[in-house]
Amino acid sequence: MSQICTQVNCTCQCFRPAKTNLRICDHCRHGWVAHALDKLFQPAQPLLSATQVEVAHPGVVFDLASLILYGATALPIRLKILLDRLLSVLTRDQVLYILNSLGWTLQDYCRGYILQVGG
Repeated sequence: MSQICTQVNCTCQCFRPAKTNLRICDHCRHGWVAHALDKLFQPAQPLLSATQVEVAHPGVVFDLASLILYGATALPIRLKILLDRLLSVLTRDQVLYILNSLGWTLQDYCRGYILQVGG
């Protein structure tokens, strides 16, 4: 699945991280947020109660997680809450695959940052 750029008049069909800044698209030079918005615009759905969790497909969760975690060493709390909610409906194996693919361990993710070992 690709993250289409949502900037006006942009024809970029897939986010590709730049070599010098992983949060900028190498193709269109727009930020990752412009690409993530495509995943967030969904048709209106009935409101869920505070305890219900929406169904999340692993591919979409991976796309969103990659925009948030790839190249990052710390996770803002609001984004962590969003990811916690999305990851909570996946299997443990799916969660581990997503995190490990993006360079995070489960311990780092739970902590909210990647522990840097001095060397």
